[in-house]
Amino acid sequence: MPEAWTSKLAWIGALLILQGCNGPSAERHDRSVATENAPSPSMSAQGADSAAPSIASDQKQLIALEHAYSQALIRRDRAFLESYYAADWRGGNWMGFWTKATMLKAVLGDRYLTKEVTLTNVRARVVGDIGIVQGVTRELTSVNGRDTSGRWSFTDVFRKDDGQWKAIASHTSEVKPE
Repeated sequence: MPEAWTSKLAWIGALLILQGCNGPSAERHDRSVATENAPSPSMSAQGADSAAPSIASDQKQLIALEHAYSQALIRRDRAFLESYYAADWRGGNWMGFWTKATMLKAVLGDRYLTKEVTLTNVRARVVGDIGIVQGVTRELTSVNGRDTSGRWSFTDVFRKDDGQWKAIASHTSEVKPE
């Protein structure tokens, strides 16, 4: 199967899981969810096997990766950020779409400053070699000295390649104050 189709099928599977689809293809995968404050639900007796510890471990790795990413933004840790994003990463927000190169240029440049990042409501799901992390981030940031702080909901999609999780897609949306 061509790589482009494999990637599209992984996205479709991830979207079905995110939407809570109970279709036959979604039932073949573990749909357990881990949060940063709670362990992942145990698998049913029917599906209990050696995959459960691996999935729980992957979920914990993904949540830890999100926290490490937040700190890397504050420290402007180029090595970490370059390894975090897959070469084909694409992200979207209110300003449009970003590539790995444009994102790195923005967050490592002098114009962008991250002072503080707090993550809440972080949840991770694993579907095969795809990891999906959703949460809310409160950021104290500025661009060109202008305050851009706020709360943002995010979804990051990761692919596990050679045992390493790499971000392949991201989206953020502003959470408006109530």
